[in-house]
Amino acid sequence: MIGAGLAGLVFAREVSAQNDVVLFDKSRGVGGRMATRYADPYRFDHGAQFFTARSATFRKFLEPLIGAGVVAPWHARFAELTGDTITSERSWDDDHPHYVGAPAMNALPKALAEGLDTRLGLRIERANLEKGLWTLFADDGSEFGGFDWLVCTQPSPQITPVIGADSALGALADSVEMKACYALMLGFDQPVATPFDAARVLQADISWISVNSSKPGRSGDFTLVVHATNAWADANIELDLAEVSAHMLEQLESVSGIDGRRASERQIHRWRYANTDKQNGPACFVDRESKIAACGDWFIRGRIEAAFRSAAALAEEFRAIL
Repeated sequence: MIGAGLAGLVFAREVSAQNDVVLFDKSRGVGGRMATRYADPYRFDHGAQFFTARSATFRKFLEPLIGAGVVAPWHARFAELTGDTITSERSWDDDHPHYVGAPAMNALPKALAEGLDTRLGLRIERANLEKGLWTLFADDGSEFGGFDWLVCTQPSPQITPVIGADSALGALADSVEMKACYALMLGFDQPVATPFDAARVLQADISWISVNSSKPGRSGDFTLVVHATNAWADANIELDLAEVSAHMLEQLESVSGIDGRRASERQIHRWRYANTDKQNGPACFVDRESKIAACGDWFIRGRIEAAFRSAAALAEEFRAIL
């Protein structure tokens, strides 16, 4: 399998009891966009900020993770800003829970990865099917072969370079556009007074501000995470990161009055493939002849629950195949 984000981990756990599964991921840790950046004494959930559970199946999946303390509800003071004006406010409560990993967003994927054969820090550049078996070629020159099935769970734009465009999966992956995002991370020596813990921002080049340290299980060190809009990130995807940071700091101060230049820790991260619009196609892909399959949030929508739904759908397909 290529990709150890949530979709890959959920699928691997579903099928690993009856099959030998190996996951490859180019990152140093599991979780994909359920990521946490460590910069002592600060922690930043710089990818996915929270998730909800609309389906009974996903709620059932979360129950043992909540019981283990790996997932917790975030009772945030939520606001919506239009420009520099707060236009609505409410508190997230248990009637409509918003969840996070605890004590960091990546705690959930780490829990799912326990016991799985996960090979990190390996970018799979090419996959080849010969005599009914798949061989994977990594960027460090290593090869991994003898796989009956290849399952792709990476973002859609990263699939075609590996398997080629002349395939049904390659054509499908190329048809789905993924959108970029920038994450600005700010750590402060002293807390900053804010009228919200999480805010959606409209009519600006940033779309999100959160007090990351207000999430359950976080340390007392005050942290903010700011996301750029997908539109601004797409239009400035190759901009120098220092310029991105400067612009997002200006936007943050303009809409909230927070001077991010006072932060003692400041980092920026470019997510090239952060989100996708709602899709109307299948929840996953299976080619029984070539023994290649795929799942991921890009099949449904850029949401954590969508990644779970896609992986669960593929696992159900595999139970009928294997």
